[in-house]
Amino acid sequence: MKTTHRTLWISLIPLLSPMTASAEPEAKPDKVTNHLTAAKPIGSAWRASEVIGTSVKNANDETIGEVKDLAIDFKNGEILAVIVSSGGFLGIADTLSSLPTSALRYDVDAKGFKTKLTKEQLQKAPQHKSGENPDYSDATVSQKLRDYRNAIGGDVTAEDNTAKNEVDSDGKTTTPIDQGNSEADIDTTKNIRSSVVDSDLSFNAKNIKIITKDGKVTLRGVVDSAAEHESVLKLVYRHVNEKHVDDSLTVK
Repeated sequence: MKTTHRTLWISLIPLLSPMTASAEPEAKPDKVTNHLTAAKPIGSAWRASEVIGTSVKNANDETIGEVKDLAIDFKNGEILAVIVSSGGFLGIADTLSSLPTSALRYDVDAKGFKTKLTKEQLQKAPQHKSGENPDYSDATVSQKLRDYRNAIGGDVTAEDNTAKNEVDSDGKTTTPIDQGNSEADIDTTKNIRSSVVDSDLSFNAKNIKIITKDGKVTLRGVVDSAAEHESVLKLVYRHVNEKHVDDSLTVK
């Protein structure tokens, strides 16, 4: 979808900028540290040099490893994976794991990235040995990365990541194709999606439909409980006034 591509390219600009300014001296580590001053999704505004070499810890503050590389699809403007050394933590020597950007947040106190992924979830991430060079342009490899991303909670940049269904087929129903093209509508959907995916909500809640058109937000999908329904609405109301929200969520 064109709007999605535009958003992704904006997030990639900082990663590409050093390639057009090779005459400038390389940033010093203290400058990099000073730039990392607030928790945020790593896809929002980072240079590759800031991400690579940064430590990655779990929710218990245990070190998983550090970022070794990034896999980027330049054709589609998509960061496919953050490649993390995880062999020591998982007990599998010389192993690298490919994680989605949506699974990582920068933590100032930890001075590194944090993830809510459990050890069991990390074990299921696409992996390879440090001496291997997976072909990320291969459709099978990239699809495995996307499948893993969706399995652990979806994509923070997607306007919608649920399958088409009978309700969507109704011509009177607001669907993801109705997503507004304005910058404000795109940002609203993206920001709400980011808040929902970064929460402790269920997989169902993280994959609800979020559609913004002319400032009005439509929510559709299934959540696991009434309490979770309320939690989703609280997250949404942080970004848009309650009167501009069409709440069509259903409780499982």
